[in-house]
Amino acid sequence: MHKILLYYKYTPIEDPDDQKNKQKEICQRLNIKGRVLIAKEGLNGTVGGTAEALDQYMAETMCYPGLKDIEWKISDGAEDAFPKLRVVVRPEVVTLGLKKEGDDVDLSKKANYIEPEELLDLYESEEEFTIIDARNEYEGRIGKFRNALVPDIDNFREFPEFVASIEHLKNKPVVTYCTGGIRCEKASAYLKERGFEDVRQLHGGIHHYSDTTGGKYFDGEMYVFDGRVHTQVNRVNPTIISKCHHCGEKVARYVNCCNAECNLQFICCESCDKEYGSGCSRECQQKSRFIT
Repeated sequence: MHKILLYYKYTPIEDPDDQKNKQKEICQRLNIKGRVLIAKEGLNGTVGGTAEALDQYMAETMCYPGLKDIEWKISDGAEDAFPKLRVVVRPEVVTLGLKKEGDDVDLSKKANYIEPEELLDLYESEEEFTIIDARNEYEGRIGKFRNALVPDIDNFREFPEFVASIEHLKNKPVVTYCTGGIRCEKASAYLKERGFEDVRQLHGGIHHYSDTTGGKYFDGEMYVFDGRVHTQVNRVNPTIISKCHHCGEKVARYVNCCNAECNLQFICCESCDKEYGSGCSRECQQKSRFIT
């Protein structure tokens, strides 16, 4: 059976290029595909393979200095979840965008964790708090925590602009979340640096919350960066919140526009998918016929 492995670890990587070569060797030997990002600040990976191969991958990766306590998140996945292997060295494993301005967020100031069960209790108690999505708008469109603030951003580097718009929450209790936790490490630290006083981050992200609590109070589905595109979170009282781009029907189904020059990823029901030939508009539907 094939599985998907999601993980990250902020830890100093002395030689990212050497780590890149080691990761490529392990993955190629074990026939593992997916994406591994490496920077001096750490690792971030989403890979797929057989359960046996991923067990070996985890064991070998944890042998390297600073990586022995990685928190792995495992889910079921198809054999074709990833078309290829990409191991890349970058300036940051997730880009907040501050380095371009000669600045950076201090990860030692990241917020304390709130465990999944604690977040569930917070919802059940009806205490006042604001939950902030540290992901992109298109991820929150198909699924989010109930009453969450979803930034209208296309990339995490735009998050500081969003924070500037919510400074009225500086004295309020705030909880941040993302898919697996990696973006919240930086997002929560940035919020604290900007003067937000009561900030916590969801430990393990949506993935861990679903596994631990059954996903209650998460509406819709979780966007993922592999061939599945989205997966179920809430097994207690699941709902669909996303609507077809064309007809407005409630549906959890992302497609890519048939016009390669557009390639917009949008929500679309099966009926409209057929009617528009997977186009996001009639214009793109017509253009796709003339693009080879």
